[in-house]
Amino acid sequence: MAAEYPKEVKVKDGGTVVLRPFERKDKDALYAFFRRLPEADRLFLKDDVTDPATVERWATELNYERIFPLLAWKGDEVVADATLHKNLGGWMKHVGTIRIVVAKGYQRHGLGSLLANELFLHALKSGLEKIVAEMMETQQGAKKVFEKLGFKQEAVFHGHVRDQIGVRHDLLILTKDLEDFWANIQTHEYFSYPTREMEG
Repeated sequence: MAAEYPKEVKVKDGGTVVLRPFERKDKDALYAFFRRLPEADRLFLKDDVTDPATVERWATELNYERIFPLLAWKGDEVVADATLHKNLGGWMKHVGTIRIVVAKGYQRHGLGSLLANELFLHALKSGLEKIVAEMMETQQGAKKVFEKLGFKQEAVFHGHVRDQIGVRHDLLILTKDLEDFWANIQTHEYFSYPTREMEG
């Protein structure tokens, strides 16, 4: 586990959650999180998270150098899942892809922004220069969240992806340059939230 975790952070309603990277022992709690998501939210996820074999595979193939998975916890329950996918070689080695899923009760509380910024900082430490977010055109709420974080839409691939029930959608590609994030890091929204590392 990364040295700075577990970390307790405060969300906008004044409550706190604990952030720490996904570990193999967390697989049942993560699966339960996905099962609690509304079906409408699960439709747009890349993987079939209703299949326990999917989460089992993630746990078995854990490699923080390739995929950095960060979970938000409230007590014994996972309330958000965020991942940074890195390219270990090739012409896109400097580019990472970010994915974030937040439980219904924690949306609009700033948790998605907190997780995104944790992943931005991890990306900077990993030498990445650019972050990509992918979503279907119907995910306008997610699009607004990423735009608030400074992402810009760069491309649309028409009819490029299918949701979990097979309906085709346009794929939106949004990107963010981490050099801009680094330049503005002291005044960034993330740093207005009190945080502290937990003991133990």
